[in-house]
Amino acid sequence: MRWDIKGWFGLQLLALILLATWWQGYWLGLDEGVFWWFNERLITVPGFAGLVAFVNQRWIDGAIALLMALFVFRYAWLASGRERARICCLLIIMAGSFSLQAAAGKALPVKRPSPTLAYEQAERVSRLVPDIKAKDASQDSFPSDHGIGFATFLLFAIYRFPRRYLYAVVPLVLILAMPRVMSGAHWFTDFICGSIPLALITAAWLFHTPLAHWLTETLVRPAEKLLRHWRLQG
Repeated sequence: MRWDIKGWFGLQLLALILLATWWQGYWLGLDEGVFWWFNERLITVPGFAGLVAFVNQRWIDGAIALLMALFVFRYAWLASGRERARICCLLIIMAGSFSLQAAAGKALPVKRPSPTLAYEQAERVSRLVPDIKAKDASQDSFPSDHGIGFATFLLFAIYRFPRRYLYAVVPLVLILAMPRVMSGAHWFTDFICGSIPLALITAAWLFHTPLAHWLTETLVRPAEKLLRHWRLQG
């Protein structure tokens, strides 16, 4: 794998544009519009508040994370030989990338409360549906850790999964990333201008340089030994 300078530069430029335009306030109108559109429907659409509360529970997050891991494991199970070991290495690199991006997000010199805390008059699902413990607020919402997880999974799917998988993965990730926006725990741009740029920078360094190939080849032999030990090497 050689350096792809155009792809490397293009992804980082796009990430910079998203961050810079957000910093300059160009996305504020969209942020407010999306928030109030969902917030008003919490009280005007019957059953909507209950749905939003349900999908914003912590156990739902865990179930979704397990679903994404099973998706990768299924892909690995259909492979054989060294390719199966490479996919397992990919899962390790994916987890490491998420951790690094989450740490980078926390290090950003930005502290932005979620819209439900920014506006005192905002409706909150935790009050409308008190029987369900749902997340609808965050003191530091930018960028979205929830969004970083989805964006990381999406970029690995785009670069490493067969094209047929993307028809299911891309719409699913976009849908599953919305609950925090619907509840007002995050602004729309916490994902678009916070999580996505971090994923783009990660993709630039992993997949447009030899880094991902080098990491995979470094990890693949230990992974093969473990798979053979567990009798999982096909």
